[in-house]
Amino acid sequence: MTAVKKIWPIVAAILSGVLLALCYPNWNISSLIWFWALPLLAALWFSDPGKKKDGRARSRAWRGCWIGYLGGLAFFLVNLSWLGEVSGVGALALPAYLAVYFGFWGAFAATLGRWHASVGLVEDANLSKWQKVFTPSWVVLRVAFLNGAMWCGMEWLRGVAFTGLPWNGLGVALHGNLYLIQIVDIIGVTGLSFVLMFFACVALATTVRLAQEFGSRGLRPHLDFTVAVAMIMGIFLYGLNRINRDPGETKDIRALLVQLNVPIDQVWDEKSLGQHLEQYYDLTTAYVESSDFDLVVWPETALPGRYFYPWVQDFFNRVLATGDFYLMAGVEEEVQPEELYNVAVLMKGSTRNYQMYRKIHLVPFGEYLPLRGVFPPFEWVAGDLIPGDFRFGKSFEPLELDGGEWQIIPLICFEDTIGALARRFVRAGVPQLIVNVTNDGWFWQSSESAQHLANARFRCIELRRPMIRAANTGVSCFIDELGSLYDRESKQAFERKIVDDVSGSTFVTGCLPGVVRMQKDSPLTIYARFGDWFSISLGGFALAVVLLRAGKLLPGRKPQSGK
Repeated sequence: MTAVKKIWPIVAAILSGVLLALCYPNWNISSLIWFWALPLLAALWFSDPGKKKDGRARSRAWRGCWIGYLGGLAFFLVNLSWLGEVSGVGALALPAYLAVYFGFWGAFAATLGRWHASVGLVEDANLSKWQKVFTPSWVVLRVAFLNGAMWCGMEWLRGVAFTGLPWNGLGVALHGNLYLIQIVDIIGVTGLSFVLMFFACVALATTVRLAQEFGSRGLRPHLDFTVAVAMIMGIFLYGLNRINRDPGETKDIRALLVQLNVPIDQVWDEKSLGQHLEQYYDLTTAYVESSDFDLVVWPETALPGRYFYPWVQDFFNRVLATGDFYLMAGVEEEVQPEELYNVAVLMKGSTRNYQMYRKIHLVPFGEYLPLRGVFPPFEWVAGDLIPGDFRFGKSFEPLELDGGEWQIIPLICFEDTIGALARRFVRAGVPQLIVNVTNDGWFWQSSESAQHLANARFRCIELRRPMIRAANTGVSCFIDELGSLYDRESKQAFERKIVDDVSGSTFVTGCLPGVVRMQKDSPLTIYARFGDWFSISLGGFALAVVLLRAGKLLPGRKPQSGK
């Protein structure tokens, strides 16, 4: 029995981590997002930390941190397993780091955010009849709020600390439910995670309370469960209203996405370069010479050369001469030796008429080596793989087209997963289109490209701007301002606007033409104005509770021994 007491919290934590991983691509069992946390919460709330050899009780906070960390590690090891395609060390090291945020939350949930079955159920002569009825629900609501606040605060922190990796927060698991995710234009995708954790806490407490009430005490009102359901229904109704709202007058443009599907080991192969250039030329001209297009988009690192190289200029000019359209493509820019940028270039007519966006959010250990020259271990491990660093871009100005009649919010690679970055390009009163150029070929045919798309869809909702994504391999598609990949106005009902073949694979060579509708009077959403205000506020509140309790300024119930 003693062994079972020690092992079951570990098993529960790992089970929760695996269940959470199943909520995302490639499994997409999104219904699990409502219940994945129940085993983890049970372990944090109800397991006994035991005693030390000297008879003193073990720290519940440290045990909660360890249990939370195990759950996070199990999740990220499965969810980020595609990192093994590029780095075996990274596939272990990054999950080990990211699990720390689960650990901090676990320490909080096991102490200040702890609920146990006796709270609010003990008969107290000083309580009125109504207090006895509703106190248990109030206690659950308080605990659920605290845990949800701490969780979304930690998710926000994970998205900004050490350059930030906001990948696959809880809210992203709902990417396929358009009705429930529209609320992120107010609270952001990390705010949606608060709702999910709040519900999980209420669900577990309700299950335990019902078991107790059926056993002996008789049924009582469950105001906490009513509040949780009402919150979800309110979010659903908000989404229903947003989806059915008339977008008003729009500016429509015809766009063409070109996906070459070049394996990553051939992108810089000089022997294959000529063939790839001709493929870009043939695929593009087959469309622009037979139909009018406003914008053609090629992916990140479309050409393995720097923009001002003569052969790059000659090739772009050759393509631009075939029609009156803007061409946007990902290349590199070398300003001077050892000053290199990952850029997206927008051209029309010739390469002399261009605008350039330099990537701002670079990928550590991919595009630059953190603390190069300061922390030798990084150079020992990755110095040979990353001999030189890209420089960081600084401009948040959108690219202007047709004399400023409409604008492009340019994002390169993983930048479309970072709402705090994308919102800084938003301008009011002018039609805007988000354009992401990416190359997910590093991760071959893993779940990375589908997860990348799931995260990117939330930028469209947060900012209420449509997006087009051009990927070398992966998912090239059109996404509207509702986060939908379907053309609801097409004669063919719900036609999917994505480059794929008959089997549904996105790892194909091809083009995708389509019409993009931008609102002429582009709104400024609450998220665009204030960013992650919701998560920062709730995270700040949870931190204040921690500091107050640590300073013994916040009175609290002392749990009974063993509770």
